[in-house]
Parts: sequence; C-alpha cells; structure tokens
Amino acid sequence: FPGELKSLAGSFNEMLERLEESFERLSRFSTDIAHELRTPINNLMGETEVALSKDRTSYEYREVLESNLEEFGRLSKMIDNLLFIARAENAKEVIARSQLDIESEVRTIFDFYEALAEESGIHLSFKGGGLVFADSLLFRQAVSNLISNAIRHVNSGGIIEVGTKSKNDGSVEIYVTDNGDGIPPHELERVFDRFYRGEYSIRGQKAGMGLGLSIVKSIMQLHGGTAAIKSEGGKGTTVTLSFPGQFSVK
Repeated sequence: FPGELKSLAGSFNEMLERLEESFERLSRFSTDIAHELRTPINNLMGETEVALSKDRTSYEYREVLESNLEEFGRLSKMIDNLLFIARAENAKEVIARSQLDIESEVRTIFDFYEALAEESGIHLSFKGGGLVFADSLLFRQAVSNLISNAIRHVNSGGIIEVGTKSKNDGSVEIYVTDNGDGIPPHELERVFDRFYRGEYSIRGQKAGMGLGLSIVKSIMQLHGGTAAIKSEGGKGTTVTLSFPGQFSVK
C-alpha cells in the first residue's frame, strides 16, 4: 500500500510539473503577444487619428487606408506565425512526413526567391542531394525562412548556399550558409527566441518580426530534429537543420 501511494504521489508530481510548464508557456506566449501587438495597433490608431483630425482629399485618405492595409497584413502574418508556434509546442501535433527529394524541394524554393536575390545582387546555390523524411510544407517553410533571413543580412555580391550531408544513422543535415557580416557571439544563444531582434537583426536591410528562426526551431522540434547555428564576425553564418532518418522516427 505505501508503495502504491509513493507511485501515485510521483505521478501526481509529474502532472503538476507538466501543468506548471504549460502555464509558464501560456504566460510567455501572452506576454509576447501583448508586447508585439502594441506597436502596430498604436501605429494604426495614431495614423487614423491624424487622418481624421481635419478634412483631407480622397487621395490622402486613400494613402492612409493603403498604409493601414499594409499594417493589417503584417499583423495577420504575425498572428498566423504565433498560432503556428503555439500548435508546434503541442506534443500531440501530427505532421505528414514523406520521402522528399531535397534538390527538387530546394530548387522550388529558389524559384520563389530568385527575383529578390537577383535584385539584391545575391547568388543562390545548391550543393548535394539525396532524400529527407519530412513534411513537405514544413520543410519548405523552414528552408524559406532561413533563405529569407540570409538575404536580409548578405550584402550585394554575396552568396547563399543550401547544401546537404547524409549521416550513417540515416539522419540528414540541411545547411544554409552565407558570407554575410555574421552574428555577434553574445546573440547566438538567443537568435531562436521568439521576437528576439538584436544588433544582427537591426543591421539587416529590412527588419523582420523576430519570428523566422523561432518558427524554424518549432518545425524541427515537430520532426524530432534540431536547428543549430554557427557564425563568425565578418565570415558569415551557417544554420544546420538535422532531420532524423525514417526508421528513427517514432
């Protein structure tokens, strides 16, 4: 009987720990949302109040509406990204894995970014090949986020390379490397945090919302894999995604 009570107490403590962890995640999530939504909402309110402060031409009103529409689009994207991260933190989230031809998937992503890269004077290249056991949509989103992030931080004439490495245990590494300015050492441990925007982000040609790498991390967690980053000042950055092999997936 005492043994059964001990086992029950242990199970109860584990349940309380899980509940506490869930509440902490919810609290962080709520704080993040409140903090990040405040700025765009204040922008919308301020711009609208100024527009209504006096009579204006139809053209001026149209300019305000177009600006507001752009801000609403940013808000919508932010909310979609936050909801994705929240779902990804749910251990019961199921993804649809299949064997993907890596080069085919990456070339499709390149097609989307080719015009932007060309306009920025950046060369996209692919090295390697093989298959990866992953969810196609999530795989494309993860690699797209990394390429988009790299384009913002690589100067004209720079190179972004996507490559692959197959391991003996069946796992596959996908890396995205660039020859940009690199990331300061003190920022590396935080770049995967939600909404983190340090010097690296500020230096970018166009600042993001600070969710791209956090989404990449969530996607890799859903696959039972990892995302790692290495960078050196003046020598660029490399982000490596490690996908477990098909027969390693539980």
